[in-house]
Amino acid sequence: MLVLTPDVPHTDVLETWTATPWKATYEGLAPKMDGDIYLYGFATPTDSIKRFKEAGATLIFDAIVWPLEYTTYQRVHNSSNRPAEYRELLDDYLTRLRLADGYFVASELEKQVLTGLLTTCRFDVLLEPARDMSLDDLMCLLPVGYSERNERTGLKPSGEPPAPGPDFVWNGGLWNHYSPVTAVRGLRSLLHAGHEADLWFLYPQRGTPTTAYRAVQEAVAADPRLARHVTFCQGGLSLMGRIAVMETARAALCLYEPHALWDLCPPMRLRETVLYRLPVVAPRRSALGDIVSTQGFGVTTASLSADDVAAAMLACLQDQPAAKMRGAAEAAAEAFRYETMMPGVTTWMDQVRAR
Repeated sequence: MLVLTPDVPHTDVLETWTATPWKATYEGLAPKMDGDIYLYGFATPTDSIKRFKEAGATLIFDAIVWPLEYTTYQRVHNSSNRPAEYRELLDDYLTRLRLADGYFVASELEKQVLTGLLTTCRFDVLLEPARDMSLDDLMCLLPVGYSERNERTGLKPSGEPPAPGPDFVWNGGLWNHYSPVTAVRGLRSLLHAGHEADLWFLYPQRGTPTTAYRAVQEAVAADPRLARHVTFCQGGLSLMGRIAVMETARAALCLYEPHALWDLCPPMRLRETVLYRLPVVAPRRSALGDIVSTQGFGVTTASLSADDVAAAMLACLQDQPAAKMRGAAEAAAEAFRYETMMPGVTTWMDQVRAR
């Protein structure tokens, strides 16, 4: 397996995955790739995908239904011609979709939505005489998961006990499709009720400040108490620094307004829940909320009101409920292991490659 990346990976990454070959550029690859599989995602440049297609690679698209997210992008909101800006993003997505030989989907519902997209932009494939209309040969269900070979197992312990971490981490970006301000409001309600807690935002804002980020800053500035309880990791964290925080935090928050995208598939933050046995607070309505409720490794909120969020946060601060959630995360981890799923995934990829 070769991992392509636009930048040279951080030293921590290279030391953790020592057996993985990395390439910091798309140039210099073999001109013929017959039999090779090229796995790409929603942000992979389309010229790179086309180059691999022409070289004979089998293309697999991790086809989360991202056009729904494009509607929240700040560059779209700030544009003087929003439809044109969105159209540019959509055209690239549809190009990625058309070039693929197979697709990974995160849920059965996402498979249904992708099927609808294929009926409009790849109907030629669906009309093939021998087409199995279950589409099982085109799509493979691969829920958000984790591998036993990860940054945590690759960590070289220093021998020093880790410093105490924050009570809560906002384990996601400060993008407009999340609602980080509701975490601050929940924390404020928690403090008002006499419960001390800290909240860290692990990822710095990059590029044009989003509306969501500005709302968080304004909420913190509006209450003097919050300054010493809320931390923005503006410089970002190294991989090892992030591991230390995740190892010692008490719970993660991943909150967002009702959105069809999150009804379809869980955000990637689920990985940290099972990897670090870290309880998660999420909205009840969502694919993530369904998993949290079913598996029991977190708390769901009926709404994003300050009181509802604070009540969920408080449950994570209480020893007995928190221990039960951590135990549930550990028990559920096996079902999310890639090692458990990979035999079936490998068989499916071989079938795609043989078509």
